[in-house]
Amino acid sequence: MGENDKQEEEKDEAKQTSSRLWTPYGDPGSQKREAADKPAAEAGGVSGAGGEAPADEVSDEELRKRIEEAMEKITVADVVLDMIVSLSSLAYQRMGIPKEVNEKYRDMEQAQLAIDSIDALLEVLGRSLPEDALKPLSGTLDNLKMNFARES
Repeated sequence: MGENDKQEEEKDEAKQTSSRLWTPYGDPGSQKREAADKPAAEAGGVSGAGGEAPADEVSDEELRKRIEEAMEKITVADVVLDMIVSLSSLAYQRMGIPKEVNEKYRDMEQAQLAIDSIDALLEVLGRSLPEDALKPLSGTLDNLKMNFARES
């Protein structure tokens, strides 16, 4: 497995760790993909005779309720993990990796700041989360440091 493949795999693992933050009910794309695969009547579209409203139209009150329920379940650790995933993606971009796509964003000072921030956040999370939960992100941090040294 090449270095870039390993980086992509680690980023995917880290994203899976925090994907529950994006919507109260899981992956934001999964509901859209499922709806696209169903006929209009099954996916909650307007029915032929009844003229019912689509199921994906939610009242403001229902939306507020769902957001409140989600916020009750989200922990600070969840938010920090999501921040780490975002910072790692940004660090790769600021190192210009992969070159074909991100060379124009190269800024090694910004990459260093992102890497140092991840390092600090993982240290703090290590006090409250089990080591197994942090392994994928620790591996990502190690990869970031290696790539930074190579790119500097």
